[in-house]
Parts: sequence; C-alpha cells; structure tokens
Amino acid sequence: MINRRLFLTTTVGVAGGALLAACGAGGEEEPAATASATEREVQTDKGPVKVPAAPAKVVCADYYGAFAVVDLGLIPVGVGGGGYEGTGAFYGDRLKAVPVTGDYTEPDVEKIAAAGPDLILRTIDTPDALYQQLSAIAPTVVISFQQLSLLDVANRLGDVLGRTTEAQALLTQYEQKTAAVKTKHAATLAKYTFSFVQVATETAFWTLGPAWTDTTVLLACGVQLAEPSKSQTEQTREYSFEQINILEPSGALLIPAGPDGVTASPDNAAMTDLDLWKNLSAVKAGRVYPIVSGASSLGTAVQLADRMDTVLTELAGS
Repeated sequence: MINRRLFLTTTVGVAGGALLAACGAGGEEEPAATASATEREVQTDKGPVKVPAAPAKVVCADYYGAFAVVDLGLIPVGVGGGGYEGTGAFYGDRLKAVPVTGDYTEPDVEKIAAAGPDLILRTIDTPDALYQQLSAIAPTVVISFQQLSLLDVANRLGDVLGRTTEAQALLTQYEQKTAAVKTKHAATLAKYTFSFVQVATETAFWTLGPAWTDTTVLLACGVQLAEPSKSQTEQTREYSFEQINILEPSGALLIPAGPDGVTASPDNAAMTDLDLWKNLSAVKAGRVYPIVSGASSLGTAVQLADRMDTVLTELAGS
C-alpha cells in the first residue's frame, strides 16, 4: 500500500479556541459573533493559528496528511508527493486526480498558491522560512505526526478541520473493529505467534517491533508477536537475509501487500524467493499472509484490522 521506507512515523495535533473580530468589506469591524462563526484558533507546533471554522480547500504540504484528511470526509485541493493511485482503491480513487503541489517533504510554494487553499497542513517539522512563505498564502497548521498515535491523529485533525463528529465516528469504528477481531478469533490468536517482516535492502530485511505503527494495530487486534520482534525496542530491526532463520519461531508470517491490500507486493520477492525463506516452517505450512502496510491514519488502520479479520479466518481453517 503506502511505501513506509519513505517515512517511518505518523500523526497530528490541535485545540479549539478564541477568536478575533475581522474587518468587514465596508471597513467596519464585524461583530464578534460573526467573526467567531467563521474563524477559530488552534494550537500548532508554531504556536496559535487562526483557521477557518470549516476549512473546505486544504492543501496537504507533504505526503501523509492527505490520508488523514480523506478519513474525515474531505478531499484536499493539493497534495505532496505522488503515486496515490497505488495506495489502494479507497484512497487512490479519491486522491489520484488531486494536483501535486510538491514532493513528499518539500512543498512547491507557487503550486500551493495556485491551488487557492483556505488552509495548509504540514505534518512534519517545518523550517521557519518555509512556514512564513506558506503562511503568506493561507493559515498554515504545522503539527508533527511523529510523536503521536493514530488515534491522536484522527482526534486532533478533527479539531483542526472542524470535523470532530467525523473523527469520533472513526475512532469508534476502529475501536469496535479491533475489539471484534480480538474476540472473534481468540482461539486462533492464542494458538499462533506472528512476525511482520519486510524487505529493507537488496540484502536485508526488517522485523517490525511493537512500536511500529502497523504493529500497534495488530496488537490491538490481539496478535501475539514472535521473537525477535516481541522483545525489540526499535520500531524496525535489520537483519541480513542469511539470518532469516531467526523467524523460525513464528507460527505465521506477515508481509506487505500490494495496492489491493491482499496480493503480496513485488518488493517481497528479494526475500521470499530465497531458499532460506522457503525452508521456514511457517512458509512450508502455507502460513504466509500479505497484509495492508504503512498505516498512516486511522482509516488505513481500520483497513489493516479488516484484513487481519480475513487472515485469521484463513489461518483457523489451515
């Protein structure tokens, strides 16, 4: 789904607040009630910022913000990076035609201005000089996703966009889905341990630990990690392909799926074509499952939980 080698983390933040009166078209000060109906103040990494009460034309000035915005029912008017058509049907269908207004981390100020945004969202650290350029175009909210959970992302972005009802509905959906998977498949979850692994380089792979965003979703679904993933403190730990046998304790193996969320990504081939991989007990038993990877918003986390529901059903019947 999403290429997690480009970014290793996710998330966002906000608050609600007080407003200042604006000047009307005739030069007279608007009543406070009118101003407060059209404008709010939110807290950001750059301090308090006044934003529209209900932003309608949001530019996501880096890659990951677009997914969280779509989750809350709003299509951006500009996005960073590209390749959204390869992120699965739900997001791809909504984002593939949106103008690209910069690369994955560096926005194109002129293209953003041409998009006519009423709010600009940055989800990574932003130099002051760039922030000033963006703020001259439209209110700019900078909130780093890096230290926040996916639940925080939905909650706080709901505040920024004036979509707290949509955010709460998504939070409820996620909590209900993960709880349902955990309960429905309790017997299978008790029987098997899992490792989620992916290719890191041409000669190495990663095990994904408990702190990795995708793994937090798996844990919420009741998945038990096998060693060495279970004990690792890093989000990812790299091993050479010659060390693949460390995955032998795994009752089942999870690997990244392609855009459809079901078929194995071609990137896995460097690892899965190896004889060492094919000799693992889980592989011989047919217990290898491609799953949605690169959870960058709560909506993508719900997709992962849905996929695990299917995986666990298949595993129970194996």
